[in-house]
Amino acid sequence: ARYENCGDQDGVQAEGGYSGNCRSAGTVDVARDSYPCCIVWTPIPGCTWCFPFVGHMGIGKSTGEVFEFMGAAPASRAPPGGLSFGPVCRYVQLRPSLVRRGTWDEGLERARGSLECHGACVSNCHSFVAECLKEMRYAGIPFWDWLSYLLAVWVFVAGRFTTAPRTAFYLVPSAIAVALFIYLGMQR
Repeated sequence: ARYENCGDQDGVQAEGGYSGNCRSAGTVDVARDSYPCCIVWTPIPGCTWCFPFVGHMGIGKSTGEVFEFMGAAPASRAPPGGLSFGPVCRYVQLRPSLVRRGTWDEGLERARGSLECHGACVSNCHSFVAECLKEMRYAGIPFWDWLSYLLAVWVFVAGRFTTAPRTAFYLVPSAIAVALFIYLGMQR
């Protein structure tokens, strides 16, 4: 079953998912682009090729729907097939039992309108995901908004790859760019 891990829920089973009060996250379903209680990540063509840790991120509701911040408030549901820059390549699934204020979905909804406009290095997709975790008081940490770029490190180090083709979409251009930089650097 898609939400087999929800036997220890506080809320009631909802149609097609659960109420957001579940203590454990549902099952990730890559084929359906369903990432319950996950931070998701995709490469940004060009940027990620040169800097493999740079990318675009979003966050999944308890039902698996992914939301992202692309510059206009409120943050919106990601398009079918992944995020605005491409399919989800990596994800980290979090534990809703570590939410200390409200439910997972309530925290996400409270954060959706918190950012007004995109500011490149500030007020970006990382800021939105961090704001969601702050609103939830995830793991009891009240200052996730100060840690927004650590989320990128977290996904880079601990993120799981979704499929082999998506992994290749990320790794092959990055490997070519790094090899090219090394080759050009050795030519001096």
